[in-house]
Amino acid sequence: MSTQPHARLSAPRHYTSTTLTAGVFLSGLCFVIAVLAEITGVEGPAGDMTDFAAVVEGLGAMSPWAWATLGSYVVVLTPAVALLVTIAEYVSISERRTVLTAIAVFAILTLSAIVALTR
Repeated sequence: MSTQPHARLSAPRHYTSTTLTAGVFLSGLCFVIAVLAEITGVEGPAGDMTDFAAVVEGLGAMSPWAWATLGSYVVVLTPAVALLVTIAEYVSISERRTVLTAIAVFAILTLSAIVALTR
């Protein structure tokens, strides 16, 4: 009988970390563009955050509102995307408990988003 604990495989967390970092930089870039557009006095269409057509139109017109909205989308979606990446990384090393936890958290986030958008 061995007295040493079993070695545990470590997950390749590189992609999860990269996803979170990219989300931070992308959202930050969107907010910087929004501030610069506001400072330069760009007037563009504004609308509701759930009106995706207005957001896309505003992005093309360099509307500060649209760029801030896109930044907000990225901030909200980054953790969800990172959870999906985490699931894939932990599946690759067969870490079942962590995969199930990440799936549960993703399901809660998804349900929360659905409730928030339908209220």
